[in-house]
Amino acid sequence: MNMWIKIFKTWQKWRKDWDSLCNCCGKCCYRRSVREDGQVIIYYDSPCENLDEKTHLCKIYDERFIKCKHCGKVSLFTALFNPTLPNDCPYRKMFRLWDRSNFDD
Repeated sequence: MNMWIKIFKTWQKWRKDWDSLCNCCGKCCYRRSVREDGQVIIYYDSPCENLDEKTHLCKIYDERFIKCKHCGKVSLFTALFNPTLPNDCPYRKMFRLWDRSNFDD
């Protein structure tokens, strides 16, 4: 099966329950950068002011896109192409089929 068709079918399966893919690690709530070799660097000394570092949950979750200028929704596009998503992010792992060693085309 074509990789893009497989990605689309997987997205159709998850789109109604999109947020449930998140493992609530909180890594997306820290400042991040990408090295030249593609490795994501997470600056754990720079969390979002709305992140509860003990629970890894957002204190303003329901209003995060309105109240936090740094918060962005993880869309399918983000899952596929945002270079700052950590390698263990479930969105990245689910949809970046080219990162999987077991992908069959």
